[in-house]
Formats: sequence, C-alpha cells, structure tokens
Amino acid sequence: MKWLGNLLTSIKSELFAMVGVLAVCGIGAGIVGWMHIQRQDDQLATRDAQISRLAEANKNWGAWERRQNQLRDLEQRNVLLLQDKLALIQSQNAAAAMQLQKLRDENAEVREYMSRPIPAELRRLLNAN
Repeated sequence: MKWLGNLLTSIKSELFAMVGVLAVCGIGAGIVGWMHIQRQDDQLATRDAQISRLAEANKNWGAWERRQNQLRDLEQRNVLLLQDKLALIQSQNAAAAMQLQKLRDENAEVREYMSRPIPAELRRLLNAN
C-alpha cells in the first residue's frame, strides 16, 4: 500500500485539478440544464396561452357558425314562403283574368265598358306602380 501512497503523493495536485475541473464542468452542466428547463417552461407557458386564445376564438367561431346556420335556415324558409305567396298571387291573378274574360264574353254591357279607352290620368297612375 505504500506504493499507492507514493503514487498518489506524486499526482496529488493533478488529481485535485481534475476533481476541480470536473466540479466546474458539473456545475456548468447543471446551470445549462437548469436554463434549458426554464426555457422549456417559458415555451410551454407561451404555448398554453396561445392554445387558450385559440380555444376562445374557436368557441366564438362556433357561436358565429351556429348563428350563420340559423340565418341560412331562416332565409330558406323565407324563400319558400315567398315562392308559395308568388304562386298564390299568380293563381289568383289567373283566376281573376279568367273570370273577367268570361264576364266579357257573356255580358255585352261589360264588353262595351272594357272596350273604352282608359283616361290618361288613370293610365299614368296605373303605370307608375
């Protein structure tokens, strides 16, 4: 064992230097690791904030989309109602025209009345609408 003591005595300063270098490297690696973890935590916090904003925007987008669908449904129902009303008006107009033609064909007094020219003032009033 004496030989080990002699060996260690001769390289004692080099051993202390290596231990010191390893300690400094270990501390440096620990600091670098801690900084890396901090940067990752900051990135995670930033991403969490972005995800929260996007989730809120997505929630608002969903409400907007639902409202748009409601408006489209109302518009479609409105179109159908207008088509029904237009068909009703056209059928009533056709029925009135047929009744008027029948009355003109069957009644000489009506035929004579309808053959008269429409006064200019009344024609302007009717054409204005």
